[in-house]
Amino acid sequence: MNLLPLFRYIPTVTLWATIAASFLAGAANIAIVALISRRLTAGDGLSSGFVLQFALAVLVVVALDFGVKWLLLRLTAGTGYQIRTDLSRRILETPLAQLETIGAPRLLAALTDDVNTLVLALNQTPHLAMGVAILLGCFGYLTWLSPPTLLLAAVLTLPVALGQIWVRNRAQQRRAAAFAARDQLFQHYRMLTEGAKELKMHRNRRFDFLERLLLPTASNYENLSMETRNLHNLAASWTQAIYFLFILALFVLAAAWQLSGEVLTAFALVALYARTSLNGLFATLPFLSDASVAAQRLERMGMRLAQDSVPTERITIAPGLPVHLRLCQLQHTYWIENEESAFHLGPISLEMASSELIFLIGGNGSGKTTLAKLLLGLYTPESGQIEWNGQPVTEQCIDDYRQLFSVVFADFFLFDQLLGLEEMADDEEAQAYLKKLQLSHKVRMNNGILSTLDLSTGQRQRLALLTAYLEDRPVYLFDEWAAGQDPEFKELFYRQLLPELRKRGKLVIVISHDDHYYDVADRVVKLDSGQIEYDRRKG
Repeated sequence: MNLLPLFRYIPTVTLWATIAASFLAGAANIAIVALISRRLTAGDGLSSGFVLQFALAVLVVVALDFGVKWLLLRLTAGTGYQIRTDLSRRILETPLAQLETIGAPRLLAALTDDVNTLVLALNQTPHLAMGVAILLGCFGYLTWLSPPTLLLAAVLTLPVALGQIWVRNRAQQRRAAAFAARDQLFQHYRMLTEGAKELKMHRNRRFDFLERLLLPTASNYENLSMETRNLHNLAASWTQAIYFLFILALFVLAAAWQLSGEVLTAFALVALYARTSLNGLFATLPFLSDASVAAQRLERMGMRLAQDSVPTERITIAPGLPVHLRLCQLQHTYWIENEESAFHLGPISLEMASSELIFLIGGNGSGKTTLAKLLLGLYTPESGQIEWNGQPVTEQCIDDYRQLFSVVFADFFLFDQLLGLEEMADDEEAQAYLKKLQLSHKVRMNNGILSTLDLSTGQRQRLALLTAYLEDRPVYLFDEWAAGQDPEFKELFYRQLLPELRKRGKLVIVISHDDHYYDVADRVVKLDSGQIEYDRRKG
């Protein structure tokens, strides 16, 4: 259970102050128990000295208890925010292929449930420290009263430790399985929300979704979670049994050790007090176990908490920057989902430059989108390289290289704000484009915020095109942009907007199936089965 990386999110001074205050609070609690024990065995009534000592001890305990809680708030304030921010940065730094493998439901679970699990574990740190301090104080006090008790405690600790290790290892395995079931449940919830229309339209599909997917997964998650909690309860009960055996052994051996009634009274009082702390200590262990599983899952995702994320910096690319791109023997392989075969792209060699309009064509599965993602620097090729104005594109400069491109993907995501374009959001050019795209009656902009995204698919595509135009970068790539447009806007896109971009010196790359507009292009590059079938220039 390695949770040490979590503590990098906590100020070191505050952490150690919280732990120290917790131990002091534990020691003060033991002092009160010792005072009560001595007064019970003395039998001489109350004295002013005892009242004063007891009052001071209680004052110290109350002050330390408040101090621990105050420090705990300082300790965990913003921790969830910091972890989520760190994970968000790491997700943005993670290669796209890896994110696609992880999947959106798993990423969402990491940013919500996994982070909450880690924060809950951090909240238990002071309670754990206080519980340990009280238990150590209790055993220390009992050992001071009768040194042989230390030997008895050591003998009985072995079965406690072995039982705890075995049961909690089993619990951690079940918790890991529960987390995996929860990821699947998130996937089914996504189906429920995004496929609501299709489910409503088909009763049998709706029935199968509930009975075969959602309900069994939810039940499995609940059962695994219950098994985990039961195992933790079993571990706590096992230790409680050993604890009572320890109490019984003390009384059985009291005669052999010739312990006085006063010492036995102190033993009973301290041991009973220790039991409360023991219960509190065991209550924290499930949180720590869950956090360990969450941390391991993040590490398997490639999101290790011990790593430092690279801060994001703003960058500006000159719109008129001349661009010459050269793809040199690029090759890439990926496994096809739900199949045992792999798709191989390449080797691909191409040269492209500013003021060119290039159509990338080919049948479904020919490799067009894969090549586009390699060109954009979203995928890393197994071999070959990309050169930008004569310089190789390396891992160190890949993010700078991506800033050359304005892209509208086929599965684009539309933000409700023109992020990164605030200074252009209300200028005349933006308003002119809204009018040109026949969206001015549907959408308004106020300080870079779009008034609505409740539009048809074609209208949302036009908004995505508006964003790309406002970015005004040297290279434009459109992935099947016109597929959802009516004939009027297809004509506008191919015959007017694309040539305008070329006249402005942009390199324009269009993935398209609209063969009756191929005459607009300077070049048509056709892919077939991951290879370039031809690269034809106009004329």
